[in-house]
Amino acid sequence: MIFSESNTAISKALVAAWGAVTTPKHNTNVTVKTKTGGSYEFSYTDLEGIFDALKVVYKENGIAVLQTPKTFFQDGTLMVSVETMLLHESGEWVKSEPLSVPASNNMQDLGGQITYMKRYSLSAISGLSTEKDDDANGVSGNQVEYKNNKRSEAQVKRLFAIASSKGISAADVKKAIMQNYQKTNAEDLTKQEYDELCSRLENAGKEKVNA
Repeated sequence: MIFSESNTAISKALVAAWGAVTTPKHNTNVTVKTKTGGSYEFSYTDLEGIFDALKVVYKENGIAVLQTPKTFFQDGTLMVSVETMLLHESGEWVKSEPLSVPASNNMQDLGGQITYMKRYSLSAISGLSTEKDDDANGVSGNQVEYKNNKRSEAQVKRLFAIASSKGISAADVKKAIMQNYQKTNAEDLTKQEYDELCSRLENAGKEKVNA
């Protein structure tokens, strides 16, 4: 890690934050079918789950997270890297050495590589254990099936807080979840369904969220 020339304030803030943050629960289960025909399962905490665990604690200690991806050529090979910086309100900072891999030519896989490195870099610099195995399988040619990707407690609270701010009752939200997504609990929504419902709530005014 690389620290700013002055680092007294950020060091104190990081010690306090590390003592307050709790290790996030795994929120993504994955089944991997390997190229050789085998398969195995593992679980991990996705990037959103890591931010859910860190955001409140970092905010209370005056710390912001900055993650910068970039591409560059190295010995004729296109590389993609991510650098993570923790910026303190004092202006002091600490950042990771850039984490880099050969960049995929497929934009979807490239996005997956960037998310993967952001997750690894942020969990490492924050001292969090977020998995028992790796999830970089899709870009390795293996077939990956994500399942039981539940919304976190913080996400569920945000969903109902948006509804409340728009005059929509929790009962109406639960009804919409059941009618539109055939699910009984908000935590069972997929990421796409969750984002869609949040957007609908934010644009709903004081009208009910109808099916």
